[in-house]
Amino acid sequence: MNNVFTYISYSMGTLFIVLGLAIIFTNIAPNYLPEQFKIMMGIVLLMYGVFRLVSTKLRNKNG
Repeated sequence: MNNVFTYISYSMGTLFIVLGLAIIFTNIAPNYLPEQFKIMMGIVLLMYGVFRLVSTKLRNKNG
């Protein structure tokens, strides 16, 4: 069961990274949002995805 949660954690981290990059580089966010807000939101999602991947990797390395 722990192995399933590991795959879910890696998948969610990757999903957050892809979503952050998509918000930064594409036009999927609504047009009424300011460009600076879209970039900021994309960077936050990107950083959170990296955090999830790194924390999952460290948890599995130590556990």
